[in-house]
Amino acid sequence: MSLNIVAAWPIAIVGVSDRRVSDFGSKTTLTNRSTKLTVFGCADAHGLIVYNGIGWDDEGLTPSDWLAELAMAKLFESSIQAVLNGVKADLEVRLQKLRARYDRKTARHTFVFAVWHKDQSTIFILTNYESLDDGDDLVEGNDAVTQVSFVPPSEAPVKVMSTGMMPPKAELNAIRETIKTKPVNYVVARCIKVVRDVAYRSGNPKGTVGAAAQWALIGPKREEVWCGLDVVGGRVAQEPPNIINIHSRSHVAGTLSVGFGDPQGTTGMIFKDAYAYAIAEDGSRVDIAHYDPVKKQPVFSEPKCGVCGSPWPASHRFCEVCLHDEHHSRGRKQRRRR
Repeated sequence: MSLNIVAAWPIAIVGVSDRRVSDFGSKTTLTNRSTKLTVFGCADAHGLIVYNGIGWDDEGLTPSDWLAELAMAKLFESSIQAVLNGVKADLEVRLQKLRARYDRKTARHTFVFAVWHKDQSTIFILTNYESLDDGDDLVEGNDAVTQVSFVPPSEAPVKVMSTGMMPPKAELNAIRETIKTKPVNYVVARCIKVVRDVAYRSGNPKGTVGAAAQWALIGPKREEVWCGLDVVGGRVAQEPPNIINIHSRSHVAGTLSVGFGDPQGTTGMIFKDAYAYAIAEDGSRVDIAHYDPVKKQPVFSEPKCGVCGSPWPASHRFCEVCLHDEHHSRGRKQRRRR
């Protein structure tokens, strides 16, 4: 189970997603650095995609990889409705395979698209189990995936929603109030806080929602895309969301920022599993990943914490589980720093 927060209003779209993936059965943490956020451009829209449900399939592919495969097949060179239709059809096939191998409770998934389309911020949801009208979610996933669309009306132009693990309604209302009274960077911070509070609220920091969060802020113009990684205790490198046919900028350190993707938004451009870091004056650096020539992809370092045993991404200064334990029981856990 993940947690996604999406906010859309007449001047911006914000999306925030946690990064934890848990085992289907035991719910133990498999990784704390899965990228569940994609920013993209297509023929008549641009925006972001987040998801919850399936962490990765039996082939070791994440839903972000599913989207990348569709992008390589040139789906994202089409209109937004064609993209939605293609993702929907692909998802139904993948869920059918998971249903056959596991069960209907396992084969549940949601994609959320928040996009600028025809100069309006619009949200599209593809799901086979989630109720988006305050009803109960289905325990077992349907065979068919349903598309739901939200265009915030002029009389209520702010739409804030969450999928996956539900935060308290008061937290979503706090995001709405922030949108009405504060600049957009405060909205990003408030959304991140909601994810972190859910990760830590049960007193079990090894739950199915992680405290680290990737975020994207998207304006009406295609060149208005910013992204980042927010980590409890700080990070030593920036990890952007996956990028399809668009360009995004991200803060690295101090006054230094970096651009990811193609500034021209060239079609066919896919950018995934990236990171950026600032080299210290003495030339020191942290090895975040290395390229595996056999797999033909980067392999990110994520050793287990020596104190609590949780996966500890190399881009995180501290173990997020130990930080929770230290905060709640001072002195009983030794904080370890890279």
